[in-house]
Order: sequence, then C-alpha cells, then structure tokens
Amino acid sequence: MESLEHVAPTEALLFILTCIIIGVATKYFLSSVPVPYTALLLVFGLCIGLLQGVAHEAHAFTATLSLWMTIDPHLLLLIFLPIIGFSAAIGQEPHLLRKNWGQILILAWPGVVVTFLLIALCAKFFFPYGWSWPQALLFGAMLSATDPVAVVAVLHEVGADEKLASVIDGESLVNDGSALVIFLVLQQFVEGYSLSAGQIVVLFVQLAVLGAAIGVGFALLTSFWLAHIFNDATLEIVLTLGAAYACYFVSEELCGASGLLAVVVMGFSMSVMGGRHITSRIKVEMHAFWQALEWLANTILFVWVGITLGLILPPKPSHPSLAMEVEFTDFLTAADVGYAVVLYLWLMVARTVTIGVFYPLLCTGHVGYAMNWRTATVMVWAGLRGAVGVAMSLFILFDPLITSDEYKAHCVFHMALMAFATVLINGSTAKYVLKWLGLLRMTPQQVQVLQHVLQEVDDICSSKLQHLDPNPVLGCPDPKSVQAWTDVDARASLASAQRRLRRLKALSELQGGSSAAAASSKAAAAAAVGGRGWRQLVCEYRSRLLHVVKAKYGELYQHFELGTGEIGTLQEVTDEALDATHKHHHHEQQQQHASADVDVENAATHAAAGSLTDWRRLKAHLEAGSWGAALSRACGAEQLQQQQAASKLILINAFVGAHTAAQQLVSEHLAQLSTAGAAAADGKPALSNNDTRNSPADSAVYDAGAMSHASASAASGGSRAAQQQQQQQQGADTDGELQAARLVLQESKDEVAAALQYAHEVLLPEHPALPQKLMSRYVAIQVLEEQLGFLESTEAAGLIRGEEVKQVQHKANLRLEQLQHARHWHLPPKAEPPQASPLSFLQSFSASSTRGSPAAAAAAEGGAEGGGVADATKQGPGGPRLASVADLNYTSHLRSMSSASTLRRMSRRY
Repeated sequence: MESLEHVAPTEALLFILTCIIIGVATKYFLSSVPVPYTALLLVFGLCIGLLQGVAHEAHAFTATLSLWMTIDPHLLLLIFLPIIGFSAAIGQEPHLLRKNWGQILILAWPGVVVTFLLIALCAKFFFPYGWSWPQALLFGAMLSATDPVAVVAVLHEVGADEKLASVIDGESLVNDGSALVIFLVLQQFVEGYSLSAGQIVVLFVQLAVLGAAIGVGFALLTSFWLAHIFNDATLEIVLTLGAAYACYFVSEELCGASGLLAVVVMGFSMSVMGGRHITSRIKVEMHAFWQALEWLANTILFVWVGITLGLILPPKPSHPSLAMEVEFTDFLTAADVGYAVVLYLWLMVARTVTIGVFYPLLCTGHVGYAMNWRTATVMVWAGLRGAVGVAMSLFILFDPLITSDEYKAHCVFHMALMAFATVLINGSTAKYVLKWLGLLRMTPQQVQVLQHVLQEVDDICSSKLQHLDPNPVLGCPDPKSVQAWTDVDARASLASAQRRLRRLKALSELQGGSSAAAASSKAAAAAAVGGRGWRQLVCEYRSRLLHVVKAKYGELYQHFELGTGEIGTLQEVTDEALDATHKHHHHEQQQQHASADVDVENAATHAAAGSLTDWRRLKAHLEAGSWGAALSRACGAEQLQQQQAASKLILINAFVGAHTAAQQLVSEHLAQLSTAGAAAADGKPALSNNDTRNSPADSAVYDAGAMSHASASAASGGSRAAQQQQQQQQGADTDGELQAARLVLQESKDEVAAALQYAHEVLLPEHPALPQKLMSRYVAIQVLEEQLGFLESTEAAGLIRGEEVKQVQHKANLRLEQLQHARHWHLPPKAEPPQASPLSFLQSFSASSTRGSPAAAAAAEGGAEGGGVADATKQGPGGPRLASVADLNYTSHLRSMSSASTLRRMSRRY
C-alpha cells in the first residue's frame, strides 16, 4: 500500500481538476434541479468520501485525497478565505452597505455571542459527553459561523429584495470573522492555558481591533494606488488580488490578528470609499475575474467538506493515508445521529432567539432598513453553516494541545453534519420559504410593469419583421419560422400574478358595493386617480424614474464625463432619494384601512409629499462644500476655487442630463398611454411602439422596468355589457396612469428648473468661462473615444498594424487620463509637431482635440453659425448664462451621433 510519504506533491492538482469538472458538469447538466449548487457539491463530495471505503485498487483518487484531507487548516484558510472574503465584501452595494452597517454589526457581534452561548448550553446540558464549560463554549463558537452562500444565491436568482440580501451577506461575512475571533480566544482555555481578564481583553483587541485596522489600512493604500492606474486591466486586477492576500498574510501571520476579519473590512472599506477608483471600463473584467475565483473557491471547499464528511462516516477508508488522526468509529455511535438531529433543530432555535432578541431594535429602521417578521424569518432560515466552521473543527482535530480524542471526533462529526444538513435542507427550501412568506408576491403596480414589458417582448418580433428590408442575397425570412424560434412564452410565468391582480380588482369592486359607479367611465377615472392604488403608482413612477437617472449617471461615468468623486456623489443622492420614495410607498401600503374615495386634489397633494428629492439632496451637498470655496477665496487660491466650481457644474450638468433622458422616456410612455386609452375607448387593442428608444442602453433600462401601464385586454367571451364595463375600467386605469405619469414628469421638470436656476445665479456669475472649458473637455473626450474606436476597428480588420498604432493608442489613453484629473482641466496639452507617418493625421487630430473641438473653437471666436458650443452660453444680467437644458447637456447630442457614420467618415479621410 502506498503511504503518504511517497505521494508526489503534483498529485494535488488532480483534486482541483476533479472539483472543476464536477462544478462545471453540475452547473451545466443540473441547473434545472431545484437544489442549490453548493448542496449538490456536498452530495457529490459525500459520495466520493464514502467510495473510499471500497478497495483502493478500484480507484486512483486516493493519492490526491491523501494530500488534501491532511492539509493544514491554516493553509486551507490562507488559500481560500482571501478570495471568498474580499470578493463578497467588495461586491457589496456601497449605499446599502452604509445603510445596513448597524444591522450587520449587531448581528455579527452581539448576535454571535447570543448564538454561541445557546449552542454551548445544548452541548453542556443535553449532550451526554460530559464536556467542560470551555469545551462546550468552543463547540458553540465553532457552530456560530454562518455561510449563507446558497440562500444569497437564491435571493439573487428569484429577484428578491436587495436590501435583505445585503444584510444576510454582510452579516455572514463579519459573522465568520467574529466567530473565528471568539473561537481563537476560547481555544486557549481548552488547550489548558489560564488567561486573566486583562490577557483576554488584550488578545481580543489584537485579533479583532488590530485586524480591522489592518484591513482599513490596506484599503486606503490599495485605493490610493488604484487612483493612479488608468485603464490597465491586468495591473488593476492583479493589484486587488495581491492586496487581498497580503492583507490576510500580514494580519494572520505577522501581526497575530484575524486575517479573515482584516480581508472583509478591507473589502467593505474599498466598496464604500475606494472601489470607485477602479477604472470604469475595467470594472466588468474585474467583476468577472473575482466572480470566477469565488466560484472556484466555493466549488473546491464544498466538495472538500462533503469528502471530509464521507471519510468520517462508516465504512472505514480502505487506504491508511486517508485515515484521520482520530479513529472516529471508536467514538461515534448510532445515537450521535439522533443528537445531530436535535442539534440541527437547536441551531434553528438559537438563530430564532438571536433574531428575536434584537428584533425590537432592527424593526425600527434606526440602524438600517426596517425589518419585519417576514424578513426576520428569512434571516433565521439563512443561518447555514459552511467551510469556515468545518475549518475550525479541523483546528481542533489537528491541535496537539487538545488531548481528548472523543472531543475531537464529535466536534468534526457534528460540524460536518450541520454544514451538510443546513445547506441541503435550508438552502434547497429557501425559494419555497420566500414564496410562502409572500416576499416574491408582486403588487398590482409591479404586475402592470411586467405586463407592459411582456407586451413589448411579444411585439418585438412582429415589428422587426415589418421593418426588415430584403437581403440582396438571401431575400426575406420565413415569418412563421422566425416567430416559432422567438416564441419564449413569457406570459406563462405571469399567470399567478395576473390571477392575483384580477382577485384584487374583484375584491375592490365587491367592497365598493356600488356597481353604478363602475358603470360610469368618468367616475371610475376619478376613483383611479384619487385612490390608494394611484398614489402607490405615483411612488412606483418616481422609483422607476430615479432608477433611469442612476443608470444614466453610470453611462456618463463610462464615457469619462464623470470622475470617481462625482459618480459617487450623484449615485449616493439618488439612492437616498430612492430610500425616501420607498419609505413613502411603504407608508402608503400601511394605510390600507383608509378610504379609496379621495378627491383628486387631496390625492395630488398627498402624493406631492413624497415628491422627488434628489435635487434638494444634491444642492445640500453642493452648499456643504461652500466652506472650501470661501477658504480658497480667503487664501487667494483661484485655481482651487475654479476646480471646486467646475466640479459643482459637472454635477449639475450630469443631473440635468440624466433627468432630461428620463423625461424623454416618460414622454414617450405618455404617448403610448394616450394611444392605449384611445384604443380602449374605441374597443380596439392598442398598438405597441417599439421604435421610441434611442439606444441599446435606453432599451435595456426601459425594458428592465421603466414606466408601466395597464394593458388588460377584454375577455373573449361574456356579455356585451361586461365587455363595456371592462373597457371602461381599463380606460379609467389608463387615465389614472396618465395623471400619475404627468405628475412625476412635472416633478422632474421642476427639479431641472431648480438646478438650472442654481447654476445661473450661483456658479456662472462668478466663473463665466467655466462652461466653455468644460464643453471643450467633453468634446475632446468624445473625439478621443472615437479615435480609439476607429483604431480598434481598423486594426481588427487588418488594415493597420505595427508599433505606430500602439503609440497613437497610448497617447489617446494618456490624454483621457489627463482629462480625468481636475488639476489638468485648465492646462490642455501642447500640440506636438506632425511626424512623417501614415497615421500622422490621427496624431495631430488627437492633439488638436484636447485643445477643443471645432465647435469649441467657433465658440471662442464668437461665431454663432458654428452651432454646438457657440450657443452654450448667452449673455445675461450676471454674465454669460446657460441658454437651455439642451445646451447644458450638449454631450447627449454628441453621443447621439452614429459611431458607424463617424468611423466611415474617418475611414474616407484616411
């Protein structure tokens, strides 16, 4: 038989390859199985472990398992925890993380203490093992670490509330670190050390506080370094990877602190304050990189946990190299399985008590988003155990100072079994628990949104076939074949929601008690405008519009028109406005006992109480920075003062541009609603307009949930009176939606007018030359991006190649990097003399573009016929003033130019 000493280290690669094959096959072939991915990995790992009980000649997997099953748990954590901790932490939404930070800390520190004490009580008084208090407390600390990766995956898959997923995910990350800190402190007592109260405090501070401080330090250092790297995917990705591992190693090995807690705090800190220093174009690649690493780490760990459980269960492994240090079969009996069942139930009780103890504080909304009994139930059910707890059990197993083999055997057995049971049971049933609690149930307004989106999806194919020109070679397609291939039957998924919507309408009519009011179209329209449903629809419209605005900010950031500071500020004020809208919507839902027969004036006044608030919040942020401008004036720092004013004007420009784009979508939607209302009045189906979206980005935002309208069709059968009543109700719903959409549209216009007034009266009189400088910068960015796109397309086509192309690309990227920093805005680079090169025109074009576009030059000369930037400013009482929203958001006109036509024009010039 082969001993462990004769196993080559290269055999370890076979286990990794096997895990990858199992993971890929599970994802591909078993994606439709209603069991979480991690639970399936545990099952496969368990089967592999149990197969080791047969003759080892029947398989060739023993050598690689002998290396992985005897690995030092500290090395195991060093390999995988930096990936899992940092990837999950930096992927948190910054606004949600800041908002939920109080809940996360409460559940991850006091909550862990309550949980591990309750588990220790079970181990001390229920288990017949006769453990001492230190042993029971260490056992409780080991089992208090949660790993809800399966539940969080289900929450994202079914589209549950992001706030709930953020709390569960964030709490589990800090929970692992806090549980590990408590575990390491208690391990000292089980090993036989006697620590005083002062020594315990010092050890706790060293593990927890020092670990968190190291994480913050590495976050600041990494963010500072990332801020000085521009558009280099390899360097930025490798820097974050190296920083995560360095943070863990320095904290764990050099400073004696908690490496996991340090990595998690580093990821959280970078997400909140430094993650935006990553170049916008690199974020997608970096997200994909870390997502792949996290998937690989979870795959290997969960297969490893399953194999570990299979090796400690009978039958005994046939190969001696797979035997554990402790002979489990000498201490485990059939009764231990029964105790494991009781322990699983006690874990759920302990989790329930923990959430219940802090529920009065968590439900107030003072330490995050208010929790209700449904979300608290999901929190209880999300208390899964995973790889961190299993690694802690191996700390006990391989600790030579812990002499009780019986204690080691039961710790590893119960920990592995709890990880398997919670992932398999809780993870597999999480989706059904969400359905049972009604967290996946859609409101009538959400049903209307989905109905409209599905109508758009259904009409895309017919619209495409109608406007398709014949191909000169292939001719026209077969419409029936195209329709058959594109028939996704998405409406089937809305059957239950539509039935619920019909039940709600029927219940509303039954409670109304008067059918005469429904027979009158005018009265029904008034009820639709004045009722609770209309007020909630207004809140829904505000939410959708703010989501469009936020998406437009991201688009401007990707086009280098916003810096990391500006995008953070704008998205933060939008998130705060969304919170205010959701809070108002929640207040509306709590007023279910109020009468629905409210007059239109009172309804509009009540709805205005929760109007859009993003400009008010942005203005507060701008005015909060006024002390800096005053200090600059006092110190005579004119350059710094101009930079601060330019930053404010950029924020206002982006605000106006994003709201203008959102208003365009609302206006298009109003036209569709008017058409639908006219069709309902005539008893005809409304035609869909699929040609109202400007760009793929607008289409994605629009189809993802923008601006709903009720499009319920008349029943195919029934009496003519019932059909007329349904048409009247549909017309009333459309009238109500028209009023709601117009109200939100007017609110957005008022926000834009207030922003323009602030720019006219506060910023421009003191800095009249700023608009022209900023417009020159925007045009230069647009030209540089077109140059890079032209070079990429022509190089991909094989028309150009060589080192000269790389030089031009490098110079264009360098110009973009300079334009990204505020200190370079007032210093356009000097034009370089043309060089004798086939691409010299591109080099001169790149240099001239950063000094300003032809339109900007025309503005400088005062030529009105130049158009564009020349009209960006007009003379007013306080100096040059912005003429209109379209002038202020001139970059939207630049972006509307066809990139294909630009490339063709430049190609002809070449």
